[in-house]
Amino acid sequence: MLYITKRDGRKEPFNKRKIERAMEKAYLQVDGEIDEYAEEKIHNIANFIEHKVEGGEDLGVEDIQDLVENGLMNTRDKDVARAYIIYRNDRTRKRQSNTALMKSVKEKITASNVQNQNANVDERSFGGRKGEASNEVIKQIALDEIMSEMARENHLNNMIYTHDLDSYALGMHNCLTLPLDDLLANGFNTRQTDIRPAGSINTAFQLVAVLFQIQSLQQFGRI
Repeated sequence: MLYITKRDGRKEPFNKRKIERAMEKAYLQVDGEIDEYAEEKIHNIANFIEHKVEGGEDLGVEDIQDLVENGLMNTRDKDVARAYIIYRNDRTRKRQSNTALMKSVKEKITASNVQNQNANVDERSFGGRKGEASNEVIKQIALDEIMSEMARENHLNNMIYTHDLDSYALGMHNCLTLPLDDLLANGFNTRQTDIRPAGSINTAFQLVAVLFQIQSLQQFGRI
């Protein structure tokens, strides 16, 4: 039996008829029928792909769809190739919309799964929905791209809980205190400019406000 590789890495029996049906839908959408010319092209393209699989090539779903696109583009029916590409893109969009990440993001945007984990954030508000939706994306990036495999598995299996996962990917540290006495006595740098030491109590309080603002942009959590 011949096999192809699914998007998730699983092997599935090769089904030439599924490839033919996808092309038939494109021809029917454009021409309203499948004439002898269309039948010949459909069979030729499907047979070409079958021969590749028989020859031992490990083709994935995307590889097969690329071959179908190229095959249709090499015919006179460029409009059919365009219809197939649009159909493929629509299927991809629908498939992605059903992923766990997209479902989580939709829940946060629509406030259909309000948890109010942070007492300072109303997840039903505009800012709350926007921030929570962004957090879901950042969490996934941290799990998939930043964390080690061991840390990721430990978190997902509730072996070790990674606090503030939504900020992990940004590389910031939570709940740091500022050495105000040192900063006010010696001055500091805001990346844009150098700040001189405070010369009076009035200036000191103004600089404290500046420091809190800078920290709120760079850190998260309480100060």
